[in-house]
Amino acid sequence: MPPEGIAGEDTRVWVGHLSSGHQAEHEQFVDWLNGPEAADIFRRRRLTEYQLSETDQGDIQVVFKAVHTGDPRIMIDFLRYPGLWPDYWEFMRGGREDDAPSAGVVRVHWKRDADT
Repeated sequence: MPPEGIAGEDTRVWVGHLSSGHQAEHEQFVDWLNGPEAADIFRRRRLTEYQLSETDQGDIQVVFKAVHTGDPRIMIDFLRYPGLWPDYWEFMRGGREDDAPSAGVVRVHWKRDADT
């Protein structure tokens, strides 16, 4: 993903770790994130892009973007949205895209269509 220098777009990163013993639940959740219900939530939460990457060691990185409005509530509301942050994902840190490690395999990538 390009750096946050793109005019009119904000990027945030959530970095965490998959708790041991929850791999099966996580796989089901990743399948759900790749489906139409999650895409609808991403659109309603006004995101422009969502990407989840994961390492073999269970480290998870979520990068999400939204149109820059000057109102941080879009990002805050997305982070608080129930059902998008399972309890078995252990939060490590958050920040901007520059703060994120660039490792792992992309498991989920959704991008808003230009006409939606």
